[in-house]
Amino acid sequence: MPSSDAEYSAEFLDSEPPHWVARGLTWVIISLVLAAGVMGLVVHVPDTVSGRFVLEPRGGADPVRVRRDGIVTDIRIREGDTVSVGSLLLMLRSPSATDRSGDRRMLETQRRTDEDRLRIAASQHETRKRGDEAEQRRLQARIESLSRIIASKQHRLALTHELADSAQSGYRKGSVNRVESARLDLEVATLGEEVQTATNDLAEARADLTRLARDGEARALEYQDTRRGLEASVETARIRVDALGRDLQDLTDSGLAVLAPCRGTVLRLYPSAAGALVREGEVLSEIACAGQRLQAEFIVPQSGLPLIRAGQPVKLRYDAFPYQRYGVRFGTVRWVGPAGVAARDSGSFRALVDLAEDSILVRGQPRALQAGMQGLADVIVGRRSLVSYAIEPIRALRENVRDAP
Repeated sequence: MPSSDAEYSAEFLDSEPPHWVARGLTWVIISLVLAAGVMGLVVHVPDTVSGRFVLEPRGGADPVRVRRDGIVTDIRIREGDTVSVGSLLLMLRSPSATDRSGDRRMLETQRRTDEDRLRIAASQHETRKRGDEAEQRRLQARIESLSRIIASKQHRLALTHELADSAQSGYRKGSVNRVESARLDLEVATLGEEVQTATNDLAEARADLTRLARDGEARALEYQDTRRGLEASVETARIRVDALGRDLQDLTDSGLAVLAPCRGTVLRLYPSAAGALVREGEVLSEIACAGQRLQAEFIVPQSGLPLIRAGQPVKLRYDAFPYQRYGVRFGTVRWVGPAGVAARDSGSFRALVDLAEDSILVRGQPRALQAGMQGLADVIVGRRSLVSYAIEPIRALRENVRDAP
């Protein structure tokens, strides 16, 4: 029977493979091990130090500082946002700014009051001046009139005196009666009194004119002193109002507005939420103004610091332009910072990288790189064999069990 023959033959099959199969498999494994060892010694791959980077202007970011102590009430931006000149960044509630605003209004009121007082003083001085000029003209006219009257009466007095002397001589001779001689003597006495009265009036008018001139000079000096004081007060108030105006130019009914100084991209924003307390002069944000050449600020981990130096090539992989689609970009290390970063990661150091290109082709059109773009940077510090990676755990184990000298 066929089935029984097959079972009979299967019982006597050889259960071990031929010797050439085992020998061949051994040589294949040995060849693979040798090939791996040779490749580990011969093949070298780039040794890199990796870290995050952010693009910023070569001239540095423009810091936005707060002018007064206050509390952040509203945040209108986020890191990476593009802002225009004068756009609102944050709102603050500043009691000191409110107090200075009150001082400004008080100074403006004082300045307006002093300006009104200055106008009133000028009007009064002008009125008095016109009155003094009119009085001066009247006194001048009186003096001239009295001078003419005195001259006329003196002339009549002289003539009458001659007639009286002639009548007195005629009376002694008997040619003139007594009544005529007495009349002429009486007229001489009357004219003399009138001349004396006019002379006294003339002296008094001249004294009044002199006194009027002195009073006018005194009032002019007083007005000049008052005017100088008021003008100095007005100018002082104006200067202080202008100074306060510059400090409070961004003060609104809602609080103190913090505005963007230029068109650009927000690189950093330090207040994380409303309610943060900020001090005068503190940096609230950093803005990269548009139009400046960019560089990459690379955060260097301490483990890679001894390996990085200026002139080394850098591979840049932008988050905004995935390298799987747009490729890896390159740069060169220009400077390595000597001190740790004083920001969130104080255990890292800074390095600046010059970019090989400032735009990336997207669907055939160049798209400019913008400040604030981030990504991963790989600084090529040398080349290492594959074996060195394999023996690193052994070195680590040796150093861990090593005793102190």
